[in-house]
Amino acid sequence: KTALMRDPEVIKILDKKYNITVKWTSMGSYDQVLLSKDDIASRGFNCLWPSSASARNVFEATHRGEFSDYRAETVLQSPEVIYAGPQGTEALTKAGLVTKQDKHHVLDFKALLNDHIVPKKQWQELKAGKLRGPINVSSTDPVKSNSGFTLAQLELTMLASADPYQSPSIAEARAALPTMRQLYDAQGLQATSSDNGFRQWLTQGGEYSAPLYAGYESQIIQQMTVGGNPEHLMKNVMMLYPDPTVYSDHPILAIDNDAQRLIEAMKDEEIQKLAWTKYGFRSSVNAAYNDMSVFETLPLAEQFITVPAPNSEVTLALLECLRDRTTCK
Repeated sequence: KTALMRDPEVIKILDKKYNITVKWTSMGSYDQVLLSKDDIASRGFNCLWPSSASARNVFEATHRGEFSDYRAETVLQSPEVIYAGPQGTEALTKAGLVTKQDKHHVLDFKALLNDHIVPKKQWQELKAGKLRGPINVSSTDPVKSNSGFTLAQLELTMLASADPYQSPSIAEARAALPTMRQLYDAQGLQATSSDNGFRQWLTQGGEYSAPLYAGYESQIIQQMTVGGNPEHLMKNVMMLYPDPTVYSDHPILAIDNDAQRLIEAMKDEEIQKLAWTKYGFRSSVNAAYNDMSVFETLPLAEQFITVPAPNSEVTLALLECLRDRTTCK
């Protein structure tokens, strides 16, 4: 949301229509919600704005009753997607893992994970052109970045739950944590922010550096509208919607009454439409704002199947495992 909140039009609307000036600090979603009440007060925060409904659940579970004027509401959304290049997409399509529905591509994520990634199969086995090495999905560091952690939550659901459309229980999740740690360790060094991670993937070779990369749907839209060179993107980057996927919600957690004004301001029609047309954030306020015709050349999905994020107990167990391997049991 950094670029959105720096946008001169957004700043002007907040100032002129709502008499609001936002001073903010970039911080990972779970770094925010795990701050203590004293930490929040000492930093002078009126609100938190993570990129995850599960982060909100963690905050509410760990701070229950601590803030009498607390209110939270999701104002923006973006689904988790998998970015791929032409060779990777073609190979996964021939293997029956990717299908085309309307304009967009759908990825059988459970089959990819269980049949190819966990067994450490190679791209050469899928005859994927010049692609080499183990099949995996790269991401930002899930300990520090929500797009990476959203991927980890989705992977955990596919591994732990018998039903891929049902979030795992804590018992199911704990049984899968050792495998989750193996997947995390195999990634090596990862970017620490979603924006930087996606830009690095694009500039460092795309599918040749990491054939599959997890991020937000909003990132390719923002890259096309403000990053330039849309023709290159359309030629070299494919967007695959995992079946199921997870919505990355962006809830504002207002600590006091003053911050509740920001919730209402961010639901402003002008801001909501700007967030979609320029930065790719889907509105959670009014579905009519999500006009797909704005991006006629992009193969966007009108609708897709999602799985709910795990509860706070499962989320904290996964986060702790990724931070400390001794807890993965």
